[in-house]
Amino acid sequence: MILTEDLIEEGISVVSKKITLYEEDVWPLPADAPSSSDLSKCVHCGLCISACPTYLITGLEVESPRGRIQLARAVEEGRIGLTKTVQEHWDLCLQCRACEAVCPSGVPYGKIMTKARTQMAQVKPSKKLSLHLRRFVLRNIIAKPSILALVFSPVRWFVKSRARVYIRKLRLLNISPRLRILDYSLGQRSLSTRASDFSTIQGNNPTQLFVGCIMGELFGSVHTATKKVLERRGFTCNAPNKQRCCGALHAHDGDLNFARKLARENIEAFEESTGPIVVNSAGCGAALKEYADLLLDDENYAKRAVAFAKRIFDFSEIVMPHEKGTFAKKVVYQDACHLNYAQGINTEPRVLLQSLKNCELVETEDSETCCGAAGIYSILEPKMSKALRDRKLETFQSVKAEVIVTTNPGCIMQFEVAKQEGNLSAEIMHLAEVLDEAEKN
Repeated sequence: MILTEDLIEEGISVVSKKITLYEEDVWPLPADAPSSSDLSKCVHCGLCISACPTYLITGLEVESPRGRIQLARAVEEGRIGLTKTVQEHWDLCLQCRACEAVCPSGVPYGKIMTKARTQMAQVKPSKKLSLHLRRFVLRNIIAKPSILALVFSPVRWFVKSRARVYIRKLRLLNISPRLRILDYSLGQRSLSTRASDFSTIQGNNPTQLFVGCIMGELFGSVHTATKKVLERRGFTCNAPNKQRCCGALHAHDGDLNFARKLARENIEAFEESTGPIVVNSAGCGAALKEYADLLLDDENYAKRAVAFAKRIFDFSEIVMPHEKGTFAKKVVYQDACHLNYAQGINTEPRVLLQSLKNCELVETEDSETCCGAAGIYSILEPKMSKALRDRKLETFQSVKAEVIVTTNPGCIMQFEVAKQEGNLSAEIMHLAEVLDEAEKN
């Protein structure tokens, strides 16, 4: 049902009566606040509702894109404050940006939510997970390659250890659902590949690989496959040592200033190289392509950010079908939200899969619906994440595919959980891994 603006306003009025207003009823960080022009683009047509994962699950107006925008407008106009209740409605957003793809008015919803969360960091935060703890982990572990490598070293050992087998048999992880989900999400991946593992190679067609953080520490096999696939097509694959985390997790968590810091460091790291920058993580690719917007007001980096963004290519954009490629399996492809919606790439991966001999590509109705991973979302919002994961599991069980393919580490980890929960036999693979395996035959 499409609600009128009056009903939306009435809903906001009800919310505002149930919460205690803070004295600060305007944006505490005006420079990083959602702009009035962006907010006013929403005409409440309701087309975003059917595309929004959280609305599909809850059926609540305040859990829809236009509902959250109306909350932002109410805060801007001083009708409600930046309260815990408002924060909870914004926190439940996955920032999948499916709404942007169907919005006829061009509302930049992703930018609005990122800036809204930046404001929330300045007031009393939600108690789901301490803001200070999140900031510490994201800034001092995720964003620091040497520390991240140290932290993930025992994780990779655990994945292949007999200790894991015994722990599972004794069901010791059942004491905590989150620990069990974390174990499931790791799958059998234990290979790391870092920028230092790539030697600088001179060639006629140089490419620069963006290694990232989690991708490099847990999904080294994806980087290795990416390098091999590129080399078969005549490219040389390098990786600048000074590159850092893309900053997507920080920006989505409202830490825009730190995301800008990482953006500047990445721009500097890649300016010393030539050729396209290849990204095999959908979330990273979307963040890197939007550095120009992130650093728009930075006099020293604005133009450099534009030049940098033009060099960013998703793996599926730069890789063409190969004359040799056989993959005799039943495959289901699931769109990563930040590849499909943020980057507008959905045809290229399918073309690559369809080019493989004997590959049976099965399309599903919910291939474009968010799986519920969304960075650290599955940790902060486990109930909603599970509800969306369960929808995917039902699909996988119905199609009985042998391989589930996607292009983002978070999605892979979410599907690994679904695999364990549903006792699926399907293999979870990145597109680069599929191509590499197919072209070896």
